[in-house]
Amino acid sequence: VKSTARFMNSKKTEVTAMKAQNNPNNASPRNLPKGVPATRKLNMSALKRVLKTLFSYYPVLLPLTIICIVFSAIVATAPAIFNQQIIAAIEEWYLNDLGWAGAKEIIIPKIIILASLYIVSLLAVFAHTQLMAYITQGFLGKLRKSLFSGMQNLPIKYFDTHSHGDIMSIYTNDIDTLRQVVSQSMPQLLNSSITIVTVLFFMIQLSIPLT
Repeated sequence: VKSTARFMNSKKTEVTAMKAQNNPNNASPRNLPKGVPATRKLNMSALKRVLKTLFSYYPVLLPLTIICIVFSAIVATAPAIFNQQIIAAIEEWYLNDLGWAGAKEIIIPKIIILASLYIVSLLAVFAHTQLMAYITQGFLGKLRKSLFSGMQNLPIKYFDTHSHGDIMSIYTNDIDTLRQVVSQSMPQLLNSSITIVTVLFFMIQLSIPLT
C-alpha cells in the first residue's frame, strides 16, 4: 500500500514537471509541485519504466511497430541515392549519344525498385499508424485499471490528504500526457533518429570530404 501511494505521488510529480517543461506558460515555479525545479531534465528512469511496461503488455506488436517505423524512415531517405543514379545514367546516355535502348536498361529497373520501395513504405506507415493507435489505447486502458486496482488498496488517509481533483487528474490529464508520449513523441523520436543516421550514412557514401 505504501509503495502504491509513493508511486502515485511520484507519477503525479513527474508528469506535472513534464507538462510545465513543455508549456512555457506553466514554467513558473508556482505552477509546479513542491520540490520540483522550474526546469527539469528528461527523466530517463520514468521513460524506461514506460517502455518496460509497453513491452510487457505488447511483446510482439511493439517490436513489429518499431520495425515498420524504422523501415519507413530509411525508405524516406533512399530516393536521393536512386535519383542520383538515374540522373547519372541519363547524362551518360545524352553525352555519349547511346540511345534510349541503352539507357532504359539502367533507368527502368531502378525506377521499378524505387516505386516498389515507395509502395512498401506506404504500407509500413499505414501498419505502424494502426498498430500504434491500438497499442496506445490498450496501454492506457490497462494502465488505468492498474492504477484503480492499486488505489483501492490505499488507506483512507491518502484520500483525506489529496483533493478529488488531484486524484481524478491522475486518470485524465496524467494519462493523457502518457498518451501523447506513447503515440506521438516516441515514434517521432525514433523516426527522426533513424532519418538522421540514414542521411549521414548516405552523405558519407557520396562524399566524405563534403560530409
